[in-house]
Amino acid sequence: MQSRTFHSRSGWQWLLGLFATAAVALVVTTALRKDAPAPAAADQPAPKAAPEADVAIPPAVDSDSRIREILSALSPSQVFQRWLQEDELLDRLVVSTVNIAEDASPTRSLSFLRPSRRFTATRSGTGMVMSAGSAARYDVFVKVVSSLDDRQVASAYRTLHPLLESAYHALGYPGRPLDEVVTRALQRIVDAPIRDQVAVRRSGRLWVFADPRLESAGAVEKQLLRMGSRNTRLLQEEARSIAGALGLRLHGGLQAATR
Repeated sequence: MQSRTFHSRSGWQWLLGLFATAAVALVVTTALRKDAPAPAAADQPAPKAAPEADVAIPPAVDSDSRIREILSALSPSQVFQRWLQEDELLDRLVVSTVNIAEDASPTRSLSFLRPSRRFTATRSGTGMVMSAGSAARYDVFVKVVSSLDDRQVASAYRTLHPLLESAYHALGYPGRPLDEVVTRALQRIVDAPIRDQVAVRRSGRLWVFADPRLESAGAVEKQLLRMGSRNTRLLQEEARSIAGALGLRLHGGLQAATR
């Protein structure tokens, strides 16, 4: 069993997963908003579109080149452009989205995304809390998600959707739509608890959450707690906006904050 700790590597892996989820969901959102057919008459059920046949998944070197070509114009962010230089981008996008939906931590090492600063805590009363500086390590990724160009994202989605969905099917989900896993990923983000102040304690050489309920939470929820309340609220607002544009039903989520 994995220990529930503040490992930097796992934290940044989850952050890339969150970013990938938002990117995939945004392309779905924009494409559906612009290209959705007119609703069917009220007395007739809307016909279901025939599922597209899966396309052949090319070698990673070829899909990487294609994805970079299509996605490079989506954001001027240097972080985004640096991420595009990674290899096996198709696998990273799809697997990260599934990981968020299923609350399973990615196993791939993403060392280039490790925070340059260590986790720090500060004293509050008789205990210790996560410092503002620790949460600020994740600010740049929230800005990256917000920097995506919707018009170019729509074009990218129309081009890449068959490849993304085929790669999703190849993971062991044949016949299941990509929108389904995006919905579950967004719901998990919306459901994450928010704490304006996160109490922590030492467990040997590691910092852990002082509240046993938070320490036993899922990996996505714990990563969002590490990102801080401001960043979490921004991502949750984005998730709700995406779900609304897609016509997806999400329940309210756990939005209570403690100070």
